[in-house]
Amino acid sequence: MRVMSQTELARCTRSELQILLQVIAAELPRLRENSPELRTAHYNLQNIRIALARPEFRPR
Repeated sequence: MRVMSQTELARCTRSELQILLQVIAAELPRLRENSPELRTAHYNLQNIRIALARPEFRPR
């Protein structure tokens, strides 16, 4: 798994971000404890949540 940047995530739609979030979250139990892959997954989840918090995705 590679780190996804905010710039890359900014190009995604809300639906795409939600799918990415679900896919990565489902992968977490399969990753070894303290592994670089697990740290990358958590970093990506954080970046996706930040992207989903953008003003254009907030309810009105």
